[in-house]
Amino acid sequence: MPLTTSRPKPLLPVANRPVMAQGLQTLRHIGITAACVNVSYHGGQIMEAFGDGRAHGMRLHWSQEEEPTGTAGGMKRMQSLLGDDQVVIIAGDAMLDLDLVPLLAAHRACGAFATLATVTVSDPSEYGVVVTDAEHRIMHFQEKPAPGTEISHQANTGIYIFEPGIFDLIPAGEFCDFALNVFPEILRRQLPFFAFPLEGYWTDIGNPADYLQANLDYLAGGIRVEGRGQRVNGNLIARDVSVAGAKLVQCVIGDDVVLPRGTDLTRCVVWPGTVLPEACCMTSAVLTPEGSYQVEGKTARVIDIPITV
Repeated sequence: MPLTTSRPKPLLPVANRPVMAQGLQTLRHIGITAACVNVSYHGGQIMEAFGDGRAHGMRLHWSQEEEPTGTAGGMKRMQSLLGDDQVVIIAGDAMLDLDLVPLLAAHRACGAFATLATVTVSDPSEYGVVVTDAEHRIMHFQEKPAPGTEISHQANTGIYIFEPGIFDLIPAGEFCDFALNVFPEILRRQLPFFAFPLEGYWTDIGNPADYLQANLDYLAGGIRVEGRGQRVNGNLIARDVSVAGAKLVQCVIGDDVVLPRGTDLTRCVVWPGTVLPEACCMTSAVLTPEGSYQVEGKTARVIDIPITV
């Protein structure tokens, strides 16, 4: 919030493509061509945007919850669609550039019942962290530790591989969370449960600053995704955008954006369909048709434009 007031996080554009599109691309890379998608908040928008998935090289099946049933409860709802196969879970609202092939190979080599992917983070306070032994077997979890109390810097990415027996640990028709309910039960039963660090890029864009930074990381070459538009002098400019008379520095500009003469933007993301006023001068902001937001620290405040920063 407030960027997700009118649209769900999986549809926030990074490099002018919805975040969820990168997750689907990650699955295609490991040979997965069909996926079940559980949606709730603004779920209709997500289903309309991705449809049957063919435009993204996938076959998508949808499950829409009126009331959220938790990360594990949502998967349980789709058990009949997933069948008796091994299950790969990713979050549709995380920005990632990861190769899951090593994770799959490690899962099989260890004979794991469940495996999760981790990445190293400098500030674990916004994540669940994982402690493993020398063989990568999971020993402990810690959820969003206060600064200075963390027992690990290996953050749980929400990328999981499960054997089909996982469904036996998830009650039907109840709220159930992987971190709070299922993972402790796996540890209690002493089932083979592993975590492996992955190299690459991952962020859950959990706040406006992380969202803006993901776009800037793309411009800097830190995320190998297929952006929509042309790279022009360090910016990404989508179609039907005229930049004559506008000054842009490290900006991502969406489709059908109007940039009047005198526009001066630095480290900004402009969503499709946004019309800026004359002489708009802004730094570190997200500009949308619904409103404009100045990113300050991890938060964003609504601003009136034009504004000079």
